[in-house]
Amino acid sequence: MATDVLLVGAHGFGADHLRNLERLGDRVRVVALADPNGGPSEGYGSDAPAFAGLAEAFDAGIRPDVVIIATPTGTHFALASLALERGCDLYLEKPPLATIEQFEALLALQKRSGRAVQVGFQSFGSHAFDRLAELGEPTSVATWGAWARDAAYWSRSAWAGRRTLDGHPVVDGVVTNPLSHAVATALRIAGARRRDDVARVELELYRANDIEADDTSSVRITLTDGRIVSAALTLAAPEHSDPLIEVRTPEADVIFSYTTDRLIHPDGSEVDTGRTELFEELLDHRDHGVPLHAPLVETGAFMAVMEAVRTAPDPIPVEDAAITLLTDRPSPLTTIDGIVEWVERTARSGALFSELHAPFAAAPLAGRTHELRVGAAVVAVHDDGSAVAHTSGSRPFLHPVRTPSGVVVSAAHPADHHWHLGVSIALQHVNSVNFWGGPTYTRDLGYRWLSDHGRIRTTSFALDDDGFSSTADWIAPGGAVLLSESTRWQLRESSDPRAWLFRTTTTLRAESTPVELGSPASNGRIGGGYGGFTWRFPSASDVDVRTGRAAGEDAVHGTVAPWLAFSALFGDGEATVALAGDDDRTCEDPWFVRVDAYPGVGSALAWEDALRLDVGASITVSFRGAVADGRLTNDEIAGLLDE
Repeated sequence: MATDVLLVGAHGFGADHLRNLERLGDRVRVVALADPNGGPSEGYGSDAPAFAGLAEAFDAGIRPDVVIIATPTGTHFALASLALERGCDLYLEKPPLATIEQFEALLALQKRSGRAVQVGFQSFGSHAFDRLAELGEPTSVATWGAWARDAAYWSRSAWAGRRTLDGHPVVDGVVTNPLSHAVATALRIAGARRRDDVARVELELYRANDIEADDTSSVRITLTDGRIVSAALTLAAPEHSDPLIEVRTPEADVIFSYTTDRLIHPDGSEVDTGRTELFEELLDHRDHGVPLHAPLVETGAFMAVMEAVRTAPDPIPVEDAAITLLTDRPSPLTTIDGIVEWVERTARSGALFSELHAPFAAAPLAGRTHELRVGAAVVAVHDDGSAVAHTSGSRPFLHPVRTPSGVVVSAAHPADHHWHLGVSIALQHVNSVNFWGGPTYTRDLGYRWLSDHGRIRTTSFALDDDGFSSTADWIAPGGAVLLSESTRWQLRESSDPRAWLFRTTTTLRAESTPVELGSPASNGRIGGGYGGFTWRFPSASDVDVRTGRAAGEDAVHGTVAPWLAFSALFGDGEATVALAGDDDRTCEDPWFVRVDAYPGVGSALAWEDALRLDVGASITVSFRGAVADGRLTNDEIAGLLDE
């Protein structure tokens, strides 16, 4: 027996519903359409009676079994309520409601009516969910999407790009409508179905277009069990690309293309999984009791995000300097420079745009900072790292560091590795906790984004006449203090006016448990022994990295030598930074050098093998160095370091 269907909204996405109803053949009968613009003039559905609205159809005696609502979000609550009150089952397009208050009220009405409500998050019907479940519970989920929406898209209707219309919520932004599938699907994969599954929603909403709502946004959702679901989405990309979801499980990190139902495994193999069509499933639910994949109650986690967007401050306009207007098409397209790379980078790091210092984003929060002087000149700034995103390895660092003439010789949050922070002490493996930031190197699976990031929290800081002293705790994700840190920096003038000198000593002490200090190399990556004292440089050319016995990245990397120097042409001019171990133990550590991939040097604390500290034991790293204008000779470097 055919199911009688009334479609509300016969145009726009409603036309897709008409095509699907035609596909279903004798299983359905379209008994009416409700649309102020009438029904189609020809084709399937053109012979069904058309009414200006749902109420008019009911008043005319139409009694459908199922109502499909494919209208703007702001109209959903009144229409859905009327359908349930009249005893109809309901297929409600996404996003289901405009406010959490409407969501709760409709849930209560559904319970009283006893009717079924299926929400049109079609990706919930993907068979990829079963495949992903075989890999175990995700440790985190990240989604990113870059679509191109031109001026015609934003002018197609009165509600397009609006937060409210005629005093009623619309919430038509990238997170809540065009790419809402990305957020809702990522939440579902993480097991977050109900409103109570969401503990916290952090947002950054931006708009490149002249609209009310957000067209570019980053979202970090903390679930009640502490896991993170992150999203970065835009409608200001130069071209359309498939949105993707990275599902991180103990077994593997798998990419899910929810628009194509395709899984991409780490080895590059792809599996097309197919999906169950959700309206047809609603028919099966009515006829055979088949469970629904997208019942209203299980969109509560998404509605928590929807409400956070609705109640957030207005989106921040993107500055003109970060925008390119493309006019080589029928309708102009506003794009944000570099946005395709930024949405992926931001989502995968579980961060917000500002935390990664995206150039179009609002000014990031700053940690507590102190200027360090040599004579009257500010040559460095100490940042306690309290504002650094946890996935960037929150830790104290020096940046910017300058030569006497002002050439900046440090970089923090560079686009290639946003977890590189000027001059700092950091390690990627401390009892399986990542204090370095970024993805963690694993012995069997290479670099993976894990939920293993610790933070180095400054506990004291004191300036003095020639530098500063500080202490810090190295805190694991669960709150345990693995190491206590004591650091001393001394800065002074040199006999050569082109340079200033420093000495720095850091002691790490195991506090409550034995601690293993490791690196990617100690976990299997050949040549990847970085960790310990590290100096990230800004972009540089004409680089000359050397020791007293070797020159060039390949020759110096991994060698043990009394000193190392890095000379280059930086953005502000030529400069040299020289480092030397300042105690017997540190002098035996190999130098870590990068030039081609990025400019940076360091001293490798665990070049091949991890170091173990028993409870109460400590290790000290101590260096002296010079920061100079120009390119110094080997003799000049040795002389400065001997001072």
